[in-house]
Amino acid sequence: PLSVKKVVDLGCGTGLLGELVANEMPWVEVSGVDLSQRMIDIAQERKSRRGRSVYASLSNADAAKYLSNLDENSIDSILASDVIIYVGDISKVLEESSKCLIDDGLIGFTAETIEGSEADGGVRLLPCGRFGHSRSYVNNVAKLAGFEVLSWDDCVIRQQANLDVIGASIILKKI
Repeated sequence: PLSVKKVVDLGCGTGLLGELVANEMPWVEVSGVDLSQRMIDIAQERKSRRGRSVYASLSNADAAKYLSNLDENSIDSILASDVIIYVGDISKVLEESSKCLIDDGLIGFTAETIEGSEADGGVRLLPCGRFGHSRSYVNNVAKLAGFEVLSWDDCVIRQQANLDVIGASIILKKI
């Protein structure tokens, strides 16, 4: 963990995940990106328990576009909690992640999961308005983008209206 120096928090929202990283790994430079300027404004005010700003930089941008502007092999890890659910086809995000991550770099994200079928390609817009992704779809696009799946843990990714939302916590390693 001490070798991790730069982390990108995709879809950083109000900065909850960034705060966790800043508190547990204070030597890490965390950069956040979100589509919502309102979320960026809130994240800008978030402080670590040491009183420092959580984020070294914040950007109001699309995830794939933001990643495409980073230098190659410049990022140690990318985190995306409750973000992939708003992206249908994640291939562009993974392709751009692969370019900016160092060798053996990691991307960790959560996803709402579905049973895949050939008819929908493993991605489906759910009645809640978010996207579900099948395990086979994620495995396929990860491989095409130059990743191997290190971990796939089926879990409750959040609670909504007092109900568990089932999904997966996924970690990919750049190969």
